[in-house]
Amino acid sequence: MNYAKLKPWQKTEALEECVLRGTPTEVAKAFREMGELRFTARALGLACRYRGLDMVKTLVEGGASFSYDLSLVRLLYRKADVVPISGDNENYSLALASSVKTPYMHTVVKIGKQFGLELIPLRARLFILEYLCKNSERIGFKPDEFLFFAHFSEEWDMISALKKKGFAVSKSKIEVMTAGGGDNWFDYCFLVNQLDDEQFFRVMNALAAECGGKKLHFTEFFLDMNYERLPQSKFIKFLLDNFNQSKMNKGRLMKGFIDSGNVSCLELAAENGWLKMPKKRDEMILYATENGKTECAAWLLDFKNRTADLAAERAKAEKKLVREFNANPNSVTELKKNWSFTKKNDGTLVITGYKGSSTVLNVPQKIGNAAVTEIGDWALSPHASRIKEPTREFRKTITKITLPEGLKKIGESAFDDLVSLESVNIPKTVRSIGEYAFRDCSSLKTVIVPNGVKDIDANAFSMLHSIGSLEYVELPSTLKYFREDCKWWRVYLFHSANCPKLVVGVPHAPHVEEFCEHNEIKFRYYDE
Repeated sequence: MNYAKLKPWQKTEALEECVLRGTPTEVAKAFREMGELRFTARALGLACRYRGLDMVKTLVEGGASFSYDLSLVRLLYRKADVVPISGDNENYSLALASSVKTPYMHTVVKIGKQFGLELIPLRARLFILEYLCKNSERIGFKPDEFLFFAHFSEEWDMISALKKKGFAVSKSKIEVMTAGGGDNWFDYCFLVNQLDDEQFFRVMNALAAECGGKKLHFTEFFLDMNYERLPQSKFIKFLLDNFNQSKMNKGRLMKGFIDSGNVSCLELAAENGWLKMPKKRDEMILYATENGKTECAAWLLDFKNRTADLAAERAKAEKKLVREFNANPNSVTELKKNWSFTKKNDGTLVITGYKGSSTVLNVPQKIGNAAVTEIGDWALSPHASRIKEPTREFRKTITKITLPEGLKKIGESAFDDLVSLESVNIPKTVRSIGEYAFRDCSSLKTVIVPNGVKDIDANAFSMLHSIGSLEYVELPSTLKYFREDCKWWRVYLFHSANCPKLVVGVPHAPHVEEFCEHNEIKFRYYDE
């Protein structure tokens, strides 16, 4: 075969086949004839798994390395049932898998089987590991990364050999396990998910020990990936002992215990203080009762009777009712209960959400001493991220919004899809209205946009998914689209096909007519 004429990817495949079929001498000759190869990691990995130290040395002496894919050293592993994990460009960090679910490589175990090859004995792989460690810088082998993945294949002999050399799991992998973050966190969770229950406890106990006393990171995604383990008391105890509880959705976990009828898990939750708040305890009692989990409900009621100071709880509840009844709705305390907000660098506030229960909203002008100057992106929309379904449904019932003087900006999709909204004012201080700000507010009939507003982004008042009730929208002379250089802009402030009654009021300005005709707006002039 004339290797020199092959394309780069053909050379890579030819080298791998030569490694699997040929002798070290034949591989050395082929490697020389191929010239420079950019990707040799898989060939080197296959040699580690199937061919032995002589073949590995042949490749390394010919210039092969793991610099593009260090992780294929995982081919040394005994087991072939670990799902791979992806990382950065230099080190994809793939664990050996019998069914590789990644765009970076084919199934290495299948490759071996196609050529009738078996995994070489442990002793031989330990010799290879020794060689790789000695030549780690030359070939791009990272023992500390290898050590992390060796846990998931339960390569305890290799782990022991590396530890005797003074290696530990890399700081980057410790950071992933204890702080999460990025794609590496999701890949790590995916690896954990592939472990069966017994493997989980062996592997995770060993990895927890590698973290030097730091608590393991916990997220809802980690729980989702391991939810089937939830009914096991052993699993819950492991979570409570080894994971940071601050990120745990304790209510969701306890409902999972109840769904599985696991009283022992509820006992563990109580021991860790999860039921000390009367509100949370009573919520769990109601959930167990409504879902017919009589054993859990009975235990929770007994727990309440054994631990609660019912008289004190009643007194506290009565005091709370009195406070709420007498509270000034405009006090800072009450406003913080109803509104979510963030502070800008200039000290003013951006409204980011509403937590109250009224369908008639009066957005505050100030919260404390800080002025409200902006309604944030998606602030009141039912399509905002990270809100619960009852909140989404409630927002669709809002009928009136009063915005305060001093407001300068209405953000993108701020009121998007408030289908029951009938009335909203736009203060004279507003200067910009974001894209889709009032999209699909299908009950809204009239909007007066005051002078001073310069920017209204595309589709701000469009009815894209329903027939709208808009009959009149008044646009100001200060709108940038009425300037000469903007007269031909097609911005579709309105979707006229779904607003059959809409007439837009416009000022007597030089380029209003061209703008309206170009954007298919039915208009009439008004006196300023």
